[in-house]
Amino acid sequence: MGKALFFDIDGTLVNFQGRMPDSAKAALRQAQACGHKAVLCSGRSKCQIYPWLLDLNFDGLICGTGAYVEYGGEVIYEHHMEQEALENAKAVLEQAQACYCAQTKNGIVATADGKERMIRRFRAMGFNETMIDQVWKDAQVDEHLEQRGDIEKLLFHESRMSVPMIRERLDAYCDITESSLEQPVPDAGEITGKGINKALGIRKYIAYAGIERTDTIAFGDGPNDFDMLEFAGVGVAMGNGVLALKERADYITSGIDDDGIARALQTFGLLS
Repeated sequence: MGKALFFDIDGTLVNFQGRMPDSAKAALRQAQACGHKAVLCSGRSKCQIYPWLLDLNFDGLICGTGAYVEYGGEVIYEHHMEQEALENAKAVLEQAQACYCAQTKNGIVATADGKERMIRRFRAMGFNETMIDQVWKDAQVDEHLEQRGDIEKLLFHESRMSVPMIRERLDAYCDITESSLEQPVPDAGEITGKGINKALGIRKYIAYAGIERTDTIAFGDGPNDFDMLEFAGVGVAMGNGVLALKERADYITSGIDDDGIARALQTFGLLS
């Protein structure tokens, strides 16, 4: 049986200028032709994934940092944050004067202030206008996020509380990681429901597909990839990844723009 390959998107398959190396595209096609399954495993919700990336015919999707899982186009798992978790998260984020938004399967939702500040932050981080437009053009404004039943995760930036402080305040309700959209900084992070992470998404996928954990390989670069690299049979960190992820990895490949995906797939004998 072939391997199941789980790929983060930003910083792993696609660089922060929105480009996927041609070598990675070719290597993915070859790996699938050799009988391996290629699965996106992203912090993005499905609606945020580049349409051209979805057109590459992945064998599955894990989105919202594990809150949504598809196998062969079929939805096999969905999780939405509970109202109590949302209420507590909103209270802490507002006390921290953070800008924040929510991800749902169908789009981004934010307060009016949060939407304006998040767009400014994305520009300051150097994201191109194509990506910003894709994420924010149709973003919905809602001043009462805590009342929604369709939220997969929250993102926050510009917090006056550090990520560890927010983690401590919300530990009973949520999981909090540093932001994976940039080098970890103390004022930005991601919030999911308690126990919701990429490793959970992989568990759901392989249980449904009948794949052994030992036959999984995960590729990532940022803080929300920690758990999946530790869970997978083999964890691969990108050369451009954060140091803490590299310390958890079984193998470190070259950077995303130095053919890191193709080199790793070749190294593990997955292209022949």
